[in-house]
Amino acid sequence: MYFRELPISTSKYSGLSLIELMVALAISSVLMLGLVASFKSSSDAHRQLERAGDLIENGRYAMSIIGEDVSTAGYFGYYYDQSNPPTTLADPCETSSLTNLTAAIKMPIEGYNAASLTQTILANPSFDPSTMTCDDKGLFTAANLAPGSDVLVVRRADTEALDGVPVTGQIYIQSNSDEIKVLLGNSSAGTVNETSTNTADGSAQTIKKYPKAASSPANTYYGDVRKYHVDVYFVAPCITGSGTNGVCTAADAANSKNNIPTLKRLELTTVGGATTMQIVPLVEGIEYFKLEYGLDTSPATVNAMTKSIGDSIPDSYVTSPTASQWANVVSVRIYILARASDKTDGYVDSKTYTLGTVSGGTFIAAANDPYNRHVFSAEVRPMDLAGRREIPQ
Repeated sequence: MYFRELPISTSKYSGLSLIELMVALAISSVLMLGLVASFKSSSDAHRQLERAGDLIENGRYAMSIIGEDVSTAGYFGYYYDQSNPPTTLADPCETSSLTNLTAAIKMPIEGYNAASLTQTILANPSFDPSTMTCDDKGLFTAANLAPGSDVLVVRRADTEALDGVPVTGQIYIQSNSDEIKVLLGNSSAGTVNETSTNTADGSAQTIKKYPKAASSPANTYYGDVRKYHVDVYFVAPCITGSGTNGVCTAADAANSKNNIPTLKRLELTTVGGATTMQIVPLVEGIEYFKLEYGLDTSPATVNAMTKSIGDSIPDSYVTSPTASQWANVVSVRIYILARASDKTDGYVDSKTYTLGTVSGGTFIAAANDPYNRHVFSAEVRPMDLAGRREIPQ
């Protein structure tokens, strides 16, 4: 038998030609570039959303902190008498004189206006650190104050009465409906004490509760004891100050990681048993902080029931009340321009911003830099100041 040998096909074992390989590489490169571009676009969008979220969160948080403080300004427990306010602004940094701290109670809200965006609050003649007790600590220097932002002082008592041993060096108030006293904590004795600056005998005041018993000792003062808050809000040009007492320096201004404008607060507190004003950073990226004050001046006749003029409704707004007008403040408008902490590649902020309404407000020209910004505003009513002026119907 004859068998014919058939040819064996080798096509299924053949490789790619050079042209086919080049086409495959070109297609895969295009696909890879598309994936990389898509990933980069998604990543950039995510980072931008994070920046926007941080910006909004910081602005809202700053407004929340200041707003809550302003809303409780003038709260001093049972005590409500705000008649005969001081004729001059009180020292926002007072720590030692209980007499001065007592007098300052009559000025629960106090503010200083920065007249221009290129000058710090030091250009305001009413804001003179040399007349303040914190001057010896150098807390208010040109390097520690961002240009263009206002300063706000809020005084109030803690909303919770002291329940336990007072802290040594902490300032407290003890009040009933008729009287209020500013006292100094003494943890070792468990008392709050007056000093020679406030009373002749400097006697210790034992913590008691109102009302006072008829058989009580003469030197015992009754009423709730509460921590005395004095908060001074300002904008500093750095996050963390490397100077003494946390003050920003020229070196901080030159540090790109630290030279972010930051809302800060001076707090009346105690450190190592000594009464002091301490700088506390609050919120990063707060570039400008401006204020307007609502004045209640009508009706101008003192009401027999409220013992005050006005009706708790603001009749006009000003940026810099006179000494006699502070007693009529029943509303505070707060304006904040918040700036993102990080730059956005390819973005240029060409927007202009206006903070406030009085005399057209404060106009902030376009920065033309790669930072996103947003304006936050709120009007806050200090209930303990405005509420007393409401005329019963």
